[in-house]
Amino acid sequence: MKRQFIEKLSINPYPGTLNLEIVDPGSLQTFKELKSMKGKEIAPEGPSFCSAQCYPVLIGGHLKGTIVPPMVENYPENKMELIASENIKKALSVKAGDYLEVEIL
Repeated sequence: MKRQFIEKLSINPYPGTLNLEIVDPGSLQTFKELKSMKGKEIAPEGPSFCSAQCYPVLIGGHLKGTIVPPMVENYPENKMELIASENIKKALSVKAGDYLEVEIL
């Protein structure tokens, strides 16, 4: 899947994702609308992976990344997974419970 992120999104992904909980109703509505649109598809490369439609974003005002919503049944609608080419928490000095701005590009 790393190859697909590089080829399709120009991101050499840092291992793992940062998971965010969307608490603002307006942001949740925007997120739902985004997920209904076609993104860059990442196809599973094995049985332990699932497909994802990815959407480019700017995280914390300066870190390029992508939203990676897994295409699995019963996935929490208010959970946003982010991936970037570096450790997002470390790069932006965020910790559990912090608010983080994510701008759709």
